[in-house]
Amino acid sequence: MAPSRQPVAGPSRPKHSQQPIAHSPPPSSSVSSFNPSRTLFALASPVLGSADKVQVWDVAADRVISEWEVAGASKATTVTWTSTPSSDAASKKKKRRKSGPPDTGDEEVILITSTKGQLAVFSPSKGEIIRTIDLSQPATAAWSDEHGIILATSSSILVLSADASSVSHTFTLPSSSASPSALAILPSSTPEVLQVLVGTLSVVVFHLDLSSTKITYSSAPLPASTTSISSILPLPTSEQGSSFLVVSEDDRTISQYTILSPQTPPKLSYQYASPTLSSAHSLSTSSSLLSVLHASGEISLFHLPNELDFSRPKSDSKPSTVKLVEGKDERTSRLCRVAFAAGHEGAPGALLCGRMTGGGRVKWLRAVYELPEGGLRPSTVVKCDSQDLVGDVNSSTTMPIQRFTAPANVTEAPAADADEAASKLPTDVDMADLSLGERMLAIPNGTASVVAETEASTTKAKPSAEITFDGPVNAASLTRVLVQALHTSDPALLTLCLSHRNPTLIRNTIRKMPAQLALPLLKACVERLGQGKSVNKRGGGRGSVQNEQQGRGTVEWVKGVLVERGALLMTMPSLPLHLATLSKLLQTRLETYQPLSTLSGRLDLALAQIQMRRLAAEAASQSALNGGQKGGEGQVYIEGESDDEDDVPIEMGEDGEIEDINMLAGSEDESSDEEDEDEDEDDDDEESEEDVLESDDDEGLLDLEAEESEDEDDEGESDDE
Repeated sequence: MAPSRQPVAGPSRPKHSQQPIAHSPPPSSSVSSFNPSRTLFALASPVLGSADKVQVWDVAADRVISEWEVAGASKATTVTWTSTPSSDAASKKKKRRKSGPPDTGDEEVILITSTKGQLAVFSPSKGEIIRTIDLSQPATAAWSDEHGIILATSSSILVLSADASSVSHTFTLPSSSASPSALAILPSSTPEVLQVLVGTLSVVVFHLDLSSTKITYSSAPLPASTTSISSILPLPTSEQGSSFLVVSEDDRTISQYTILSPQTPPKLSYQYASPTLSSAHSLSTSSSLLSVLHASGEISLFHLPNELDFSRPKSDSKPSTVKLVEGKDERTSRLCRVAFAAGHEGAPGALLCGRMTGGGRVKWLRAVYELPEGGLRPSTVVKCDSQDLVGDVNSSTTMPIQRFTAPANVTEAPAADADEAASKLPTDVDMADLSLGERMLAIPNGTASVVAETEASTTKAKPSAEITFDGPVNAASLTRVLVQALHTSDPALLTLCLSHRNPTLIRNTIRKMPAQLALPLLKACVERLGQGKSVNKRGGGRGSVQNEQQGRGTVEWVKGVLVERGALLMTMPSLPLHLATLSKLLQTRLETYQPLSTLSGRLDLALAQIQMRRLAAEAASQSALNGGQKGGEGQVYIEGESDDEDDVPIEMGEDGEIEDINMLAGSEDESSDEEDEDEDEDDDDEESEEDVLESDDDEGLLDLEAEESEDEDDEGESDDE
């Protein structure tokens, strides 16, 4: 009789043509985690460049209480909660002199591993890193519960001490084992021996003996996935054995395996098949229910089986569904994690759903899946506002949105001329979730009267073009707002910051801001130099580039970045590309400078000629008045004629030119030679009366002035005679 084959969970990936169009996938389940009481949630999300920022949410208050950016501009690989002895409790225990019950208070901390092989222990209550441990290799998976804290690298399993201060044990994996992608500790473990589940393409059970630091048992590989195992979730131990759930990438079916005895291989005992075509993302369990969050945002609820059939494993393909929809088209919301809410006795069951709203923000909502009379709803749909502008406090399915309240431990920002070191400024700015008005409320002693007095004094001290904030503007306050604008890529807030043109304020702001934001600030300035006015408003900008005032302020910021952070920028390989863009932009704006300069010179020359004509006309009019004739008419004096001779009538044209001269009015006895000389003199006079301003000779203006002075001298001599 042939031996019966062990049923194995096969692939259940749908065809790509059948998959619906979904949003961008949520963050991996390995970089998000709830604390054991499910009141706090930690998530590592990407920010600037290749760095990750870990944010901690208070689920009940729906707000961020702490955040930390991963050191070294690296990405987080795992995020895990654990409890360690509180340092405050230890110090109080040392100082205690009288006998009494010791204070055994534990502090909840977050273990964060990075791609650079570091383990950081972060305290959300203090908002700082308690300690950092250097690992031999980057961690690929992590797990923490009451049995211990373990990490997995590509070649070993590390067991940490109870206070997460050091690596206490190191177990080398077999050479044939691939790099682990999932890790878990079975509830059947003992303080001396840890039963660890390691997932790659298959699942292997290892027994880790802590006393001898050896692997005492290794099961045969269980083929549980055709791609890779993303997470493993153990279930409480039952009479039938120790069970665990396996989530595979690109697989919508969850498989349950059971270990009957400590040294027997796992067997497939149950399957949870969801009708949705999207792959499973993460799991959460209660005493009798299992929730499966899919990458599309849909949630499936299954009942955990009471009895298991190992010969013919059963499958549940009719779960209860929960969905969060938003917008007028009721599209499925993008969720990062789901957990069962801790409800009171008699209260209907609900799920805590973390909806991602963009910019790294998470909004927490409650989805009630249980009927008042008991039992699961076949389908639960929760409608939420896509922009979260108004929160319905009376709604039974959503949490009320708690607005920002100013913290009590805010320190007063120093004056603009105070030289504060950049290292003392907080780089974990919690301003990405707040608006500018809410930030102004966080100013110490920020009452209405103080703010009004500060605004009045600021208005007197600064011109109106620089007053754009509702409160006092100094380098520290502008640095915080600028960091917020760069973190959130808010164009309106960034334009508001770059509108300041005070060189001292700009240099102090850049000096105080974190050094890693120098390149993003330079890129933002170069981008705005090529944009038109009101480019961020409806209809776009009026023009291809900024106007003179906007460009002058942006150039001041570019100059400040290059001067203050030039040493750091020179070490960046991508700097020539950004500087080439800036150089090309400046050359484009200076192309019209030479033609405009030439045109300006010509206009100056034309204005000078007009001025000289006006002066010449005024001089002629003044000389006519001195001679007793009407304004606008002049006298012509012929050299060689005496006073007793009859005046020769001269007819003046409209343009002041001599038209006809009656040469017969003089003596008839003059010789032909004298007539020729008179004609030559008349020709010379006509030539001299030509408009010197219309000629191209630069010395014509000087000749005209000399002739006018000679005419005035002749006129004075004739009057004396």
